Amino acid sequence: MKFDSDIEKFNNSGRSKPGEFEMWYFDAIDNDDDYYFTARIYYGNPEKVSSNGNPNSDNSHNYCRFRFFLYYQNRLIYDAIYDYKKEEFRIEESDGLVKMILDKNSFCHDKENDKYLLNINYSSAELESKFKAEFEFKPLLKKSSINKKTDHNLEKEVCWMPSPLCHVSGKIKVYRDYKRVKTIFDGKGYIDKTWGSTNSFNKISYSNWGKFIRDDYSFIFFVSESKGENKFMKLQIFKDNLLLLEKEDFKLLTKKTFFTNKIKSIEIESNDLKVILKNEINIESGEFGDKYISKFEMYHDEKKVIDNVYGFFQNVVNN
Repeated sequence: MKFDSDIEKFNNSGRSKPGEFEMWYFDAIDNDDDYYFTARIYYGNPEKVSSNGNPNSDNSHNYCRFRFFLYYQNRLIYDAIYDYKKEEFRIEESDGLVKMILDKNSFCHDKENDKYLLNINYSSAELESKFKAEFEFKPLLKKSSINKKTDHNLEKEVCWMPSPLCHVSGKIKVYRDYKRVKTIFDGKGYIDKTWGSTNSFNKISYSNWGKFIRDDYSFIFFVSESKGENKFMKLQIFKDNLLLLEKEDFKLLTKKTFFTNKIKSIEIESNDLKVILKNEINIESGEFGDKYISKFEMYHDEKKVIDNVYGFFQNVVNN
């Protein structure tokens, strides 16, 4: 796993070739800590590679999927798990927008207005199953906060890149008792992107990443270990929408449950920083590991600046 700071790659959508994948993650929490959502859209599956390891015969690009989970006060109120065939995935370019489309769901980057648009639309004959949501991710920083240390020899690597911290606004529409109910979402969130070679993905032993989002402080970290190689580590902390700390070297202590061997908590430490993450609700378990709603504490220069703040954590293990 490598960290890529070429922001132009973040804006490319649906360009993967056979033997490659491209995956986007979305996480957001509203300003009242009531609504949370997490989503994932991808084209090409890093878990599916050809039996002979030949990218030319790799069928991973046949996998196009969409995942969406919406929570209210720690309770799952809606989930969508859509699987598509290759032919159902398409790219449309118009008015300066490059849009990824899976059925009636879409994601695009509006470069002119510097915002990302995520639309979820589940059309069902049953009113109670209908669901529609429109979210806008607007970066709070005028320029990328990513440390400019791009490695230009990344063609055969799996890469990770987070967007800057975003203001997230949107509308959620559902039907209850045959009446349409609309909820306004207003909060903060992140978008992450991973992409690269499916065969290279098999070299990764595990990956952990977590984040929390508040008005004053926000935090994101990623740790990945390749088989027989060193760890890749990165964390970023923002204060008042400005990059406060960026580190590539820190201690990480993981505690697991006794019976299930799932990650219960994580402690991150460096000379001036300590972050404690405690997993509370297992949102998702599947081909891409376990994802949780978590609580965070953070100490900076030995002073507690965050206490019991909700966020997200994901753990992926490749056996």
